[in-house]
Amino acid sequence: MLRSLRSGNGSRPISTIAAGDDLPKRMAASLPSVILFDLGPSPDERGLATISALSGLAKTIVLAGADDDAVAVDALKAGAAGFCPRDTPPDLLRRAVQLVEAGEIWVCRRVMVRLIEELALRPATTPGLAGGEQLTARERELVNLVAAGAANKDIARRLAISVKTVKTHMTSIFRKLGLSTRLELAVAVGRSTTPQTKVG
Repeated sequence: MLRSLRSGNGSRPISTIAAGDDLPKRMAASLPSVILFDLGPSPDERGLATISALSGLAKTIVLAGADDDAVAVDALKAGAAGFCPRDTPPDLLRRAVQLVEAGEIWVCRRVMVRLIEELALRPATTPGLAGGEQLTARERELVNLVAAGAANKDIARRLAISVKTVKTHMTSIFRKLGLSTRLELAVAVGRSTTPQTKVG
């Protein structure tokens, strides 16, 4: 896979770093733009903690042995920006890297639906959300509704405002939080309510 990625990657460098307890520290020294992290044969809390640490350094795509929705959702909650089965064709994996590097999230629609459904069952909160202190009271209301899976028209009806006003608020929220999609917002809220385990 690595050989195939390198052959179609132009002049952009691709390097590998072996796993180990000091993996996040060694990755920080290499200054990557995107990290491909192989979760291994049996994902566990330590693997998810490593994803969390790596995602603080660069956008991280997780590779796993199977197209497992539950593992993909756990990886996204831990901070991953993408999830691919280990047998993903190189051309598709290159596309995933390009989109994640550009700020997108790479998962199949099925995983997106499952993630949003899980987050909708969890009480949403903004106090622990990075940048949440910049939000107005009304914007925090919208964040909680979006994290619960509400569409713009549902939010407009519940808050007795127009859909146009909802869109204006959403633009402000994305700008303040440095996000660009509703899924990213839902994931960010989910992370803010999930205790993170440190590595090392």
